[in-house]
Amino acid sequence: MNGSHAPAILDLNTQADLFSPNGLYRLQNSDAIAANLKRLFGYLRSIRCAVVSTRLHHAVMPDRSAPHAVCTPGTPGYNKLSFTLLPQYTEMPTDCGTDLPVQAFHDAQQYIFDLPDANPFDSPRLDRLLSEAETNTWMIIGGPLESSVRMAVMGLLQRRKNVAIVKDCMGQRDPYEAEMAMRQIESKNIDWLTVDEVIERCSRKPVRRSRLLARVAHRTRGTPTTPTPNYRGRSKTLTNPYRLRD
Repeated sequence: MNGSHAPAILDLNTQADLFSPNGLYRLQNSDAIAANLKRLFGYLRSIRCAVVSTRLHHAVMPDRSAPHAVCTPGTPGYNKLSFTLLPQYTEMPTDCGTDLPVQAFHDAQQYIFDLPDANPFDSPRLDRLLSEAETNTWMIIGGPLESSVRMAVMGLLQRRKNVAIVKDCMGQRDPYEAEMAMRQIESKNIDWLTVDEVIERCSRKPVRRSRLLARVAHRTRGTPTTPTPNYRGRSKTLTNPYRLRD
C-alpha cells in the first residue's frame, strides 16, 4: 500500500437491513463483522483516511427463496450503522448525472452515495469517483460478498486500481454464491487484510488525506460564483454540485 497517494476505504452497504439482528437481508456472522467494523471506524476517526460509503436505496437483492426489497428510505433498515458515520460526511443522493462537488471532497472525510442497485458502478457519480480518484489503494469492507463486493473488486481492477479486502469486515448472504464469488476474487491480484493489519499499516506513519479528486479538481471550470457551504462537522445532502467537464 505504499505509494504517492494514501489508501482509502470503500465501505459497502453497512446498513441495518444487512448487519442488524432484525435486518430484512441479514448477512452471516453479522454480529462479529459489526464488532470488527466498530473497531475499524473507531480507528478511522483518529486518522485522515478518506472513506467512500455506499447505502442501498430500496434495492432488490437476490435470494434463493425470493428476491428481497431492502433498505427502503424511511425504515430503520435503510440507516447506516451509527458507528460507521464519521463526524465530517457528505451525502450524495441517487442521480443519473456525473457531477461531483469538488469543494465538498476537500472538506469532508466521508462521502455517502445512495445506490439503487447492488452494483456500485451503476451509480454514474460513484463510477466517476472510483475511476478518477488518485488514491493508491481501495480497502473494501461491508457486503454482500456475492454481489456488491464481487462487482466492486472486478470494476476497480478493470480500472487498474489496487484492491485489498478486509476479510474480517466482510459479510455474505448465500454460502454457495459467496463461494463462487470468492473463487473469482481469489484468482485476481488483490491483498487480503484483517482489521489489525489495516491498523498496523496505517500506523506506520501519519496518514495524510487521500487525494481523491486531485485530477477531477484540476478540470473544474473556474471558481463557482455562489458561496461555498461549510460541511465541517455535519452532514450535507448535495443536490446542485458544481458541474465538471466531461
